[in-house]
Amino acid sequence: MATIQTYTLSNESIQIFRRQQDDLPEHVKVNVYFDDQGPGHPDTGYYLDTPRRQHAPIEFIEANGTYYWVRLCFRQNQWETNQSGIYNGPDVGWWIVSDPQHPNHSIYQQEASVPLTIAAVTTALQQLPTRPNTPDHPTIMEGQQENINVTTGQAQAEAQRINIITPSNGALKGNPPFIFTGDRNTSRKFINNFDLWRLLNQHNDTMKKPLSRVVTLLSYMDGDKVDTWKEEQMHILEKAANDGVLETDEDLWKDFIERFRNAFTNQNQKEESYQKLCKLKQEDSLDDFFTKFKQLAFEAGVPLDDKGTIETLKHGMNKGLTGAIINSPNFDPTADVPWTFKQWEEQARQSHLKWKAAAEFTQRRQGLFQAFKLAPRQTNNPGRGGFGRNNNWRNRND
Repeated sequence: MATIQTYTLSNESIQIFRRQQDDLPEHVKVNVYFDDQGPGHPDTGYYLDTPRRQHAPIEFIEANGTYYWVRLCFRQNQWETNQSGIYNGPDVGWWIVSDPQHPNHSIYQQEASVPLTIAAVTTALQQLPTRPNTPDHPTIMEGQQENINVTTGQAQAEAQRINIITPSNGALKGNPPFIFTGDRNTSRKFINNFDLWRLLNQHNDTMKKPLSRVVTLLSYMDGDKVDTWKEEQMHILEKAANDGVLETDEDLWKDFIERFRNAFTNQNQKEESYQKLCKLKQEDSLDDFFTKFKQLAFEAGVPLDDKGTIETLKHGMNKGLTGAIINSPNFDPTADVPWTFKQWEEQARQSHLKWKAAAEFTQRRQGLFQAFKLAPRQTNNPGRGGFGRNNNWRNRND
């Protein structure tokens, strides 16, 4: 079983005794590694490589009623840290009470069989301690004092502690979403980030259970614009519990997401995206044009293969490219089954590549004639870009 030193963290620096053996489970360490310099050596212990600092000394401790990774500074022949040394980046893990190595594992085994109610989760969240989510920046031990954002830290702490409130089969992996403050311009990105995080942890109990999933998302919302709405959602969850709704009922999640979208998403987004789609024009990059076109079509809720969408595509592409597609041998305007969007896109890319190859050939040919002091003979039908049908060439000195 791992040994955990207990401390009290404050703004004052305190001495930290580093582990002399690698006894933490992998899900707690994640990217942290152990450097064994020999028993009693001051440099023996855990380290972490970050973009700002390689081989940064770090230690896992219990302090103020919870567990932390803290950065260390070696001063006056001892390792020290303080509250600003708390580190909670994505490259370190969290302590799982269900792990047999956890000091309180025996207590967990006794309590794990107790059913978790919605009211119990609500009460537990209200009593959670602050666990600051400090970014990867220099701390006081590295010469700078940083102010900890307690509000954001509280929200992050709640989400991290879900793994303890709800018996889980492992720590949540990947990067959690940013703190949503109620800005409608970022609501879609917030939900997308959470969905990605959820899929990454789809086998974790926290994400498998709709109730804990809702509470986890709520813990990443904070600010004046969302506080009242969050309180309302907690009351809705409590009422659902009183009505006998199970924490595994997927309607808890579906109804919650619908309420979130109604409260914080742009209700006119479909219409605005459709207007942007109709005005979209191809510029230099064909790849960028198709990426933007499909994105706006998705946001507007219009199927790509609809006749109206295809007509919008024709007018959005350069006239020359649209003409090349229509004149290609593969295109049949009288076919019973009209071309799909995918067929239009593939032919557009093929025609574009042919045009690029012809343009590169023309450029190389012009460079060749310039090198040999040659000039094209003027014809009555030069064609676009110098591709005349009867181009004759002569020496400039003729």
